[in-house]
Amino acid sequence: MAYIVNVEDREFRVDVEKEGKEYTVTLDGKTANVEVAYHEGTQLTLIVNGKPFTIVIESEEQILVDGETYSVGVFDEQVRKFMKATPDKLRKKELAIKAVMPGLVVDLSVQEGDSVKTGDGLLVVEAMKMQNEMKATSDGVVKKIHVKKGQTVNSGDVLLLIE
Repeated sequence: MAYIVNVEDREFRVDVEKEGKEYTVTLDGKTANVEVAYHEGTQLTLIVNGKPFTIVIESEEQILVDGETYSVGVFDEQVRKFMKATPDKLRKKELAIKAVMPGLVVDLSVQEGDSVKTGDGLLVVEAMKMQNEMKATSDGVVKKIHVKKGQTVNSGDVLLLIE
């Protein structure tokens, strides 16, 4: 099956074929063997050409790969063509950035009304002595900030809204 995958500000064509318990994934013409070694809820470990990657799905638009946060979008190739043809007024207008695990807000890089671009750093949440920078997953304007520096947050809490 063919997908269009956006990572930060780059777009890739990805073809996925399942072969038993493994997958053959072709990313822009480069092929890799992928095995799902672990999967529970939003956490999984993938073995890509023999190398393990730990992944946490933070939201529909964000993933954590080996401790690094990425803005992502995955679309079926046909859906992507439809979306490009859809007028802007019909597209999603508000995006909630949520905490993926309990932690402490240690840095807030934006203010309400700030314009942000995909991949811009918004805030940093520290959890289990690891700092996770939350990044904008789309261009927009910071509509509402629900947290402040030094605040403790729970998994799933809305941290801010981008419009």
